[in-house]
Amino acid sequence: MNFLEKLKKHSPFLILGLLLLGVCMRMPITAIPSVIKEIASTLHVEPTSLGILTTIPLLCFGLLSSLVSTIAQRIGNELTIELAMILMFIGSYLRILNLTSLMVGTILVGAAITCINVLLPAIISDKLPDRIGSVTGMYNVAMTLFAAIGAYVITPITHATSWETAVIIISIIALIAAIIWVPNLKYNQRANSSDQPADRGTNMWKNANAWWLLLFFGGQCFVFYSIVAWLPTIAMDAGLTSDQASLAAGLLQLFSMPFAFLVPVIATKMNNRQPIMLFAGIVTLIGAGMMFFPVNSFAYYAIVALFLGMGTTTTFVLAMTLFGLKTKSAADTRNLSGMVQSVGYLIAALGPVVVGNLYSSTHNWFASLIVIVIATIFFAVCGVIAERKQFV
Repeated sequence: MNFLEKLKKHSPFLILGLLLLGVCMRMPITAIPSVIKEIASTLHVEPTSLGILTTIPLLCFGLLSSLVSTIAQRIGNELTIELAMILMFIGSYLRILNLTSLMVGTILVGAAITCINVLLPAIISDKLPDRIGSVTGMYNVAMTLFAAIGAYVITPITHATSWETAVIIISIIALIAAIIWVPNLKYNQRANSSDQPADRGTNMWKNANAWWLLLFFGGQCFVFYSIVAWLPTIAMDAGLTSDQASLAAGLLQLFSMPFAFLVPVIATKMNNRQPIMLFAGIVTLIGAGMMFFPVNSFAYYAIVALFLGMGTTTTFVLAMTLFGLKTKSAADTRNLSGMVQSVGYLIAALGPVVVGNLYSSTHNWFASLIVIVIATIFFAVCGVIAERKQFV
């Protein structure tokens, strides 16, 4: 009976809304690298100057995650998400106008995704505590599937019409998600004076185990976003065409789908997830190691995408699941999620920049790949240490 009392009423559109939020979590970012050259040509700038388009959202994730947690405590998780989706629609559409609006729009998109990143684990933990693994798995599949679709489909759409048309389609998807989310506002809950202490939750900044989880998250995001930003370029430098390279980027996301669903479900049934941490580190190392060899073969890079997809997706969805599994209240979940993602994404933001600058300096990918290998070993070790205790 005690458990049943914890279950809260929610809109029948909650799960559909969560799935659509998953659709919007990566696609607005992962679609852009495949058409960087076309965007640069339209705006009359160098393609390398637009590498910041991948970095800006990561900086938003890092700088705004703690702020999102504070805002959500004041106005409620569901309302914060609704405002974020409206912001995403506006920001995504702004990107097609000119260079300045492209940058401003990317910042708005980054801010909107930050809200989703931080609050989805808390909403699932709060409204669906008995289905944390399965629902987390479902929205991760939606996120991964549409990240793959976005990374691949944007190239043929751009060739058939324009990159602006492709971005408008992404904007419309964000608007649809905002509309579908509206019924959930009926169940929005704010902090009030009577339950303020519970709503504030634990101060995760003073928790050593939370810091290990932060380093694990930051390290795996450093690797993931470095790969998302530069895998197409690495593949093209090996001799693949731009279409083949964008397909490889799409396969990276597509191969991730089974793991996006299964890892959260399996993780909820385990008290110690160290074996999952080690698996993710090993397969990521294999994929990174294969990139040291510039083989002019699409099949080869499909295998690279398979290993990298398995490893990076396992670590990301595991981290998102652990926010709920390692805490005992929705407030603690929100606080842990905000704390880990705030610093974690600042670490991640260094990835595309460091990897790209090393390539520019050395004119080959060796040093860049060494950094990715070191970061992979780092996040695997931190993840194993974070799993020494069941709760933070």
